[in-house]
Amino acid sequence: MKLWRRVLALGLCAASCLTLLGGCAGEGAGKGKDPLAITIWHYYNSDQQQIFDQLVQEYNESVGAEQGVVVVAHSYGGVNELNEKVLDAVHGRVGAEEVPDVFASYADTAYEISSMGRVADISQYLTAEEQARYVTSYLDEGRFEEGAGFRIFPIAKATELLFLNETVWEEFCAATGTGEDALTTWEGVTAVSEAYYDWTDGQTPDVPDDGRAFFGRDAFANYIIIGSMQLGVELFQVKDGKVTLNVDEAVMRRLWDNYYVPYVNGWFTAKGRFRSDDIRTGDLVACVGSSSGASFFTSEVTQDDGSTYPIVGGVRALPNFAGTDPMAVQQGAGMVVTKSNAEREKAAVDFLKWFTQPEQNVRFAMASGYLPVTYEGNDTERIALTAEENGQAMSKVLKESVDIGVAMTGEYALYTSKAFEHGSAARAVAESSMKDKAAGDRSEVEALMASGLSRGEAVARYDTEENFQAWLQAFRQALESAVAE
Repeated sequence: MKLWRRVLALGLCAASCLTLLGGCAGEGAGKGKDPLAITIWHYYNSDQQQIFDQLVQEYNESVGAEQGVVVVAHSYGGVNELNEKVLDAVHGRVGAEEVPDVFASYADTAYEISSMGRVADISQYLTAEEQARYVTSYLDEGRFEEGAGFRIFPIAKATELLFLNETVWEEFCAATGTGEDALTTWEGVTAVSEAYYDWTDGQTPDVPDDGRAFFGRDAFANYIIIGSMQLGVELFQVKDGKVTLNVDEAVMRRLWDNYYVPYVNGWFTAKGRFRSDDIRTGDLVACVGSSSGASFFTSEVTQDDGSTYPIVGGVRALPNFAGTDPMAVQQGAGMVVTKSNAEREKAAVDFLKWFTQPEQNVRFAMASGYLPVTYEGNDTERIALTAEENGQAMSKVLKESVDIGVAMTGEYALYTSKAFEHGSAARAVAESSMKDKAAGDRSEVEALMASGLSRGEAVARYDTEENFQAWLQAFRQALESAVAE
């Protein structure tokens, strides 16, 4: 028997007991009925899973017990694994579980399953007043056609932030006179990274070109997609599920100059699975990552010899391209309700509405680094009060992440590309194309340096207009192939 079925049995038993007790006390929605079990599949783990499970239990013991509903949640531990499980279930593949009532999903997977007629229109279960409580762009992400209802229920969102090893950053600033505002633009990050490389290189004057990298980033597709949009060109322009590709040369050149060029020079790098891992090993000072990863940020650096030393972590708002309006990604899977019957769909949506009320949603956000999804919930005073009332202690990095993330929802335009057919494949191209090109060419530069060339001489062979144009052509072709599959 699968694990979630055992959990379901325990949940039904608990709900039955609550229903019986409720029947002795008075009238209730579930009186005389077997509890309605609503299954939810998600990908939360660690602190995020702990608070999610706690809130599910609170619901089952209160509102769920009154309504004769029990929510049974199961984590599949990762987005990719969850996607595979959901698609196996929807397609009825051999050995697959039954399709859950609710599953966490990003827009591309939700769009694919919705195209099969298997996703409920959630908007029919919320009044216009209820819908108005949610951040508009969060609901719009789940609208796959103009003027249609929405099919993804936002329960928590994340954006991208700049995370820092403040200990090293402050030492560098004191030594070089670098100011705090240097990290507000991508051009500034590039300049700081070059200066940091030179500063660390200068600490070993007898060994040339051994400077250290300063910066790296996760989720590279966001840099390409959000950067393009911020610079005035929507890379994936979608209308009614149909995409038009817009690869602008001038925009791509600016993106190239602020990632490829510093990367092949050794000012940026990527070594571990996540860039926060590279901060943990001392290979980076700063990185861009999801606000939802704030709870995992390290408090110490482990050196090559195994020794460690403590650091102070810090958070900044996401940098922007110079001369543009602030923009950041809106990300984080929402919850999709599978099409079944009105009773099951309504019960599922009722739980999601309860979960996203500020009283619950703010607690989830504080524990996980996610952002609340209602306008009322995105309030720093309310968040601080809720933390105090619930005795929730937050690390410095997590608190700064939530506070800055909340501020960004009001100060930044939050963007995510619309879902479209083969959207996952196109995004994969945006994720890998320039990133892999930079990593490959950096390896070639290192080989040339090992053979006796200076860094400048080696980099000059790759930092050329011809190399950029060759990449640009390959990028266009790869995107066209991806959406044509």
